[in-house]
Amino acid sequence: MASSSYYNNNKNLKELERITSSVNDALLPSGFIEEEENNNNHVVCGVMSIITFIWLVIFCVTGVGLGLCYEFLEIHSLHHAPGAASDTFFLCLIGYWSQALVGFLFAFTQKNPMQGAWTNKVILMLVLSSIFDGLAQGLDFIGQVQGGYMLFTIFHSSVTLFSCIIAVFVVQAKISSIQWFGILLVIVGLFATAIPNPIASPGSFTIGLVCSLVGSFFLAASYPFSEKVFRIGRETLKGPVKEETACFFGALINAAIYTIYTFIHTIPRWQNEIVDYIKPGNTFYVILGYVLYGILVGLHSLSFWKSVNKIGTVPTAVAKGAQQAGVFIVSHIVYCSIDKNECMFYNHGNTLWNKMQKSVAAILCVIGVVVYAMSKKK
Repeated sequence: MASSSYYNNNKNLKELERITSSVNDALLPSGFIEEEENNNNHVVCGVMSIITFIWLVIFCVTGVGLGLCYEFLEIHSLHHAPGAASDTFFLCLIGYWSQALVGFLFAFTQKNPMQGAWTNKVILMLVLSSIFDGLAQGLDFIGQVQGGYMLFTIFHSSVTLFSCIIAVFVVQAKISSIQWFGILLVIVGLFATAIPNPIASPGSFTIGLVCSLVGSFFLAASYPFSEKVFRIGRETLKGPVKEETACFFGALINAAIYTIYTFIHTIPRWQNEIVDYIKPGNTFYVILGYVLYGILVGLHSLSFWKSVNKIGTVPTAVAKGAQQAGVFIVSHIVYCSIDKNECMFYNHGNTLWNKMQKSVAAILCVIGVVVYAMSKKK
C-alpha cells in the first residue's frame, strides 16, 4: 500500500509539473526563458550580460564622439556655433531624424517589431520620456553655443545628480550615504566653474549655465520614464516592448516637433541662420560633420534604450556622467592646439586658479561620479 501510494503521488507530481510547464509556455512571451538563461550564462564580472555591457560601451563611446563631432562643426563654422544659429535647433532636427531612422532599421527588420504590451500607460511613459528629452536637447544646444562645449561638459555632469533625485521618487531607487557624497562632489565641481569668477565662454556664461543645468534636469527626468516603459510591460502577460521600437517612436515624436519648427522658423531664415554660419570654403566639412553626428546620435539613442532597460536609470545616468569626463579629456587632446577655449589648463587670467579652474572642476565631477559608481546601494 505504501509503495502504491508513493507511486500515485509521484505520478501526480509529474502531471502537475507537465501542466505547469504548459501554462508557462502559454503565458510567457516568446523567447523570454531563453533570453533570461542567456543573460545568466554570459555575464561580465557577474554584473551584466556581455551584450548589455557592449551596448553600455557604445553608449559611452558615442557620447564622447558626439562631443568631438560638435566641436568639429564649431571649428568649421562662425560665431562659435555648429553650422547653424542656436535658435534654429538644427542639430536637434538632424539628431532626432537619425534616431528615428536607426530605431526603424533595427526594429522593423526583425520579426514582431510591435511585440510587447503597448498599453496606455506604456505609451504615456514613452511620450513623457520623449517630451523631456526633446526639451533637454533644445536647452543643451543653447547651452553648448553660449557656454562653449568645454563648459557645457562640466555643467552636464549634473545629469547624475538630477537622475538620482528623480529616480528616488519615480522608480523608488535607493541611494546610500556614500553615493550622496559622490553627488555632493559633482555639485562642488559645478560651483568651481563660477567661483570667484566665471570661466570665460564664447557667449553668455549665465545663459550657458542655466540652459545646461535645466537641460540636464529634463534629460535626467526622461531616464526614469524611459525605464518605466519597460517596467510596466514586464508586469503584463505580453512582456515589455522592444528597445528598438521604443527608440523609433520616442524619436519620431521629437522629429515631428522640430520639423514643424524648422518649416516655420528656420527655412524662411535659411541664408542668415544656416548658410552664413558656415566658414567660406568649409561647406563640405560641415556636411560631413552633420552626417557623422547623425550616425553617432542614432547609435547613442539606441544604446541608451538598451542600457536603461537592462541596468536601469541610475547606472545609465552614472555612465552618462562618466562619458562627460571622456569628452573633457579628449577635447583637450584633440582641439587645444586649435581653440584655446578647449584647453584644460587655459582660462582668461594669469593667476594659478585661472589655470586650474577647469581641471579642478572636471576632476571633482569625475571623482564624484566614480565614488557614486563604486559604492553600493543601501
